[in-house]
Amino acid sequence: MQKSRGFTVIELIVIVAAIGLIALFVVAALTDVRSGARDKRRISDLGQVRNALELYYLDHTAYPRESEGADGNIAANAVFRAMLAPYLSGELTDPAGPGDGTFFYYYDGAHTCGESVYAVLFARQMDKSENANYDAFRTVTCSGVLDGEGRGGGAESYNIIIGVSGG
Repeated sequence: MQKSRGFTVIELIVIVAAIGLIALFVVAALTDVRSGARDKRRISDLGQVRNALELYYLDHTAYPRESEGADGNIAANAVFRAMLAPYLSGELTDPAGPGDGTFFYYYDGAHTCGESVYAVLFARQMDKSENANYDAFRTVTCSGVLDGEGRGGGAESYNIIIGVSGG
């Protein structure tokens, strides 16, 4: 009688299940890393818009005003994009791809924060809640008084005060 040198069906099932479990953990880790990378890109994009707004301020001695049409979703506001065109190259798009109606970069040219009115930028809907700064923005930066369109973008947003607004 010859001895067989192959695997049994049960051994094969155990091996396939172990490989599947390892693959599941790898995919979950990669998804988490990609979410964090998208949030970092959003924060970087806001930094580029902030720099463009600072250059605009140097040339015009004021930030873009709502009364001039600078307000709202940056991607959908042609007037605001035209104001920043000399200072900002390229399009600002969601790193997760087109079609996400919950995400946008937003400019509020007259945002009440504390006892002052500021020009504010925010990225709405960060992928990872630990990358959002809304609670600190609302309770520390603005001392509980927060008024403006979007109220700073909501709980999952990342907010930046640019400077005192001209209205």
